[in-house]
Amino acid sequence: MENRAGARPPLSLVTAGQTAEVLGLVERPAALLTSAEQTRAAAFRRAGDRDDFVAAHVLARICAGQRLGVDPAALTVVQHCATCGGPHGQPSLREAPDLAISLAHTRGQVAAAAGVGRVGVDIEALTAEPLDDGLVAMALTAGEAAEVRAAALPRHAFLRYWVAKESLVKVGVATLDELRGIDLAGRFTAAGDAVVASHAGLRMALWSDADTLVGYAGTEAAEYVPARSLTAAPA
Repeated sequence: MENRAGARPPLSLVTAGQTAEVLGLVERPAALLTSAEQTRAAAFRRAGDRDDFVAAHVLARICAGQRLGVDPAALTVVQHCATCGGPHGQPSLREAPDLAISLAHTRGQVAAAAGVGRVGVDIEALTAEPLDDGLVAMALTAGEAAEVRAAALPRHAFLRYWVAKESLVKVGVATLDELRGIDLAGRFTAAGDAVVASHAGLRMALWSDADTLVGYAGTEAAEYVPARSLTAAPA
């Protein structure tokens, strides 16, 4: 599909929001999903987890539709695991394979990204839970861990590194077992409403508000638009 405006925007689009507000952007949101996606959604035992899954897959279509200038209902998200052949793994668009997409969800919140090249997105809630020492040991370098433990809000500081590194996993430049080999300490600098860095030739960015942290990695630089500011109509 071609952008109706005739020119490709220079930035990847990243968006995130509450599950309920994303589901409210379209009528019958589950109807946008393929039968494979609906089957995966139905497998969740908790209604909230099921809603998060549906909202993330809907938001991926809305995000891509904004980037392409098309109706998100016309976009089909497909996933195919290269290892087991199952309907999961890196998502793509059947109608626009040259536009990369990524999606993520945590309890009550979802995120999506769309851009040319490679994109990865992750989202975490900023809660008052204690720092998980096991995750620190698994995911952070010694320098990152020292910085996190010295922070006023250690878990929040940890999640900044976590969503950044998870976005790199989504892009495919790392696995969960390799997170300690990626050192991002001191790499992020303020840029507008985000903090940004680069790694392995990719642009990275973090956006946060009072209760949410969103991480992005991709070929292009990115702009962030809250889901509540988007519509399901093509731009």
